[in-house]
Amino acid sequence: MRKDDLIIFIAGLVVVLIISLLVHPTNLLPEISLLPMDNKEKPGSLFLTEFAEAENRFTYPIFTIQLVDNPFGYPRVHMPGASVFPDGTFRLSEEEKNSVFPLFGKTPYSTAQYETYTWIEWVTVGILEQRRGGVSTLFSPPQTPVWRIRSEVTADRYPAEALFRYVLCEGETGEIIDGGEIKGAKTFNSIVFLSGREMYFIISAHYVDSYRIIIEVPKEYL
Repeated sequence: MRKDDLIIFIAGLVVVLIISLLVHPTNLLPEISLLPMDNKEKPGSLFLTEFAEAENRFTYPIFTIQLVDNPFGYPRVHMPGASVFPDGTFRLSEEEKNSVFPLFGKTPYSTAQYETYTWIEWVTVGILEQRRGGVSTLFSPPQTPVWRIRSEVTADRYPAEALFRYVLCEGETGEIIDGGEIKGAKTFNSIVFLSGREMYFIISAHYVDSYRIIIEVPKEYL
């Protein structure tokens, strides 16, 4: 075969391959699949992981709140009455005028109002998980204009008798900042407007299987 004939033959093969790629690309290229990684791998298949979604997911360090063994060094260690507060039981500073009161009962207006703000993306920054009541360790929520306490109670054994209550106290003075109550297995949200200082919980849990107190902050403030 002459050199010119060989060049023409090779060029013809290249043209045929290009046409085949354009007409039937899947016959010559490996299959690209977005199947989950636990599926059996096909010979010649290429699996892609959706990295873009994982990279865009917002995360924030979460601190853990525990119950202390000896709470008697705290300025307040006892749960106040549910309906009657004796004189001097709590004090409100000017900054705390907008805090959530009354402590127990229906969700106050400020919390109910924020629950209608569906555009707020709440991010968990702290959590307390327990089965018994007590006094918690000190913690400091991030410096934000507003944050939320989300309480979740599980009570499968005695749902009718289960009663969960908490009060949030200022760490240095023991002033009551917030409080909430859950009867049965439910969820309770409460908005708090005070931040930038140490705080702690006093918790009462009767006939409760377990509970979680979750500290949440709007994503826009993190």
